[in-house]
Amino acid sequence: MRLVRVEDAVGQILGYDTTYVGRDGAALLLPKGHVITNDDVERLKDSGVYFVWIEGNEESSNLMYEWEIAEVVANALAGENTYVKPARQGSAWILSSINGVLKINVDRLREFNLNGNVFLITKTSMTGVVKDELIGIVDVVPLGMRREDVNELLKYRDLISVVPFSRRRIGIVITGTEIYQGRKKDLYHPVIKAKADRYGWEIVYSTVVPDDEEKIITAIREAINNGAETVVVTGGMSVDPTDKTPIAIRNLGAKVIAYGIPIKPTTMTMIALLNGTPILAISAGGIYYSDYNAIDIFLPRLMANLIPSREEIAAMGHGGLLMNYRPGNSHPH
Repeated sequence: MRLVRVEDAVGQILGYDTTYVGRDGAALLLPKGHVITNDDVERLKDSGVYFVWIEGNEESSNLMYEWEIAEVVANALAGENTYVKPARQGSAWILSSINGVLKINVDRLREFNLNGNVFLITKTSMTGVVKDELIGIVDVVPLGMRREDVNELLKYRDLISVVPFSRRRIGIVITGTEIYQGRKKDLYHPVIKAKADRYGWEIVYSTVVPDDEEKIITAIREAINNGAETVVVTGGMSVDPTDKTPIAIRNLGAKVIAYGIPIKPTTMTMIALLNGTPILAISAGGIYYSDYNAIDIFLPRLMANLIPSREEIAAMGHGGLLMNYRPGNSHPH
């Protein structure tokens, strides 16, 4: 390509998209491949564009341009259950081909991005995603690179992938004597159902029980007997005298991975395994912070059989103060 003044580019083929940046963001002005006309000259100048790249025959076969680089590199970085979609101006999108959990090789991503010319920008690893969701972008900084330099980046393969949900059926046990007696309306089931609907999970069992250890134990067992592959238990998770959920889960014989997590809100969360079946017990805070809480963080992982270790949970304190947390309120934690 050659860089020329816009008035000298009339009749030439535009080799690179030109954009206009305004209050509403960036917008395409003229696309690559457009033949520039006299009318385009003033339009380009009005948008602050005085020079353009036009196609030429003097291109080196050893040179790759950003739109080629982005797609080639993205296809190398994209791993299992992902696909690549070219975007404009040196970008390529990586999308999920299934519902599952995003998995990033963070150490290798950091090493890759040190190249300084081509970046992989992703959503956070271990995030639940759905089919056709954008999970990563490959962005190229220079207009062109030598082919051998691009090939050097292709050794970083499969940095981003999606683990499918191996569990699809969940059981819900709502605890609370006041709910069981009809004194208070249950608000948790709609929250969990909305998340289940998003990921394509089926609720195979749902019940409300009072704050009674034996009844909670019985309900969890019934959920599993009815085909639940993961059980979500809500409420009764604090240290108040009436809170019986953690005691019931322990007396059930479940292996507790964590009771209390370094995340705010919904710190009072328990993760346990009963003969391989995950149990996620969460405080009432998930009602008040229904948009994002421990359910969003842990349930997709449990459904993909990516059981977190105590060490992984401990590290979640970094970034565990979630953006939706409102300090100073009286909502359950």
